[in-house]
Amino acid sequence: MPTLRLIESRALTGRNKHFAFEAPFAHEAGQYVALSAEVDGAPIQRYYSIASPPRPDQRVEFCIHPAGEFGNLLCALQPGDAIECSEPAGKMRLYDAGRAAVYFAAGTGVAPIRAILLAHLAANPRADATLVLGARTADELAYLREFDALRDRHPRFRLMPTVSRDDPEWNGRRGRVTSHVEEATAGRCDLDGYFCGPPEMVSDLRERLAAAGIPDERQCFERY
Repeated sequence: MPTLRLIESRALTGRNKHFAFEAPFAHEAGQYVALSAEVDGAPIQRYYSIASPPRPDQRVEFCIHPAGEFGNLLCALQPGDAIECSEPAGKMRLYDAGRAAVYFAAGTGVAPIRAILLAHLAANPRADATLVLGARTADELAYLREFDALRDRHPRFRLMPTVSRDDPEWNGRRGRVTSHVEEATAGRCDLDGYFCGPPEMVSDLRERLAAAGIPDERQCFERY
């Protein structure tokens, strides 16, 4: 079983942390792995999507909500510490860097979306891409500054952040990511759709994108 070695970890939002590891394998943007460890003598395994595209240095990144005993174990890791990991797997991937795309992400579901979006823009800096980024409150919008900076380098990248709860500090869009499908697609049906989230979010997006004319074969998604 491969072993990941921690490079760094940091707070990403009030709920989630960003982890970076050195990995002994190559992966495709959108894939996930299972991390394994023993907690109180019992083996525990948790699945996490890789939040970064392939890199020459084989660095892999994760956006993790560190809850429970396994989360405590991850938070206790120090740079240089190792943790066991499965080989990368999963069906999410970048379909075609030359095609326009719309991305939807909320909470830790941002992980594979970030990986695929960064791979998309790296392969095609002028890609026509829209990201609807959701969270409960503004301070939980993961990687918001990073995505905002992408707009300076990629003129056809559009960022649509939205919050679903009352937040007096937020003056932008409101509602779940699913409520912004019509604005994000802008009447186009020639888009690839990428999304990841809980089952109800995925089901809702599949229906709304299909109603917008985006067929199943151009929808790339994963439930968690």
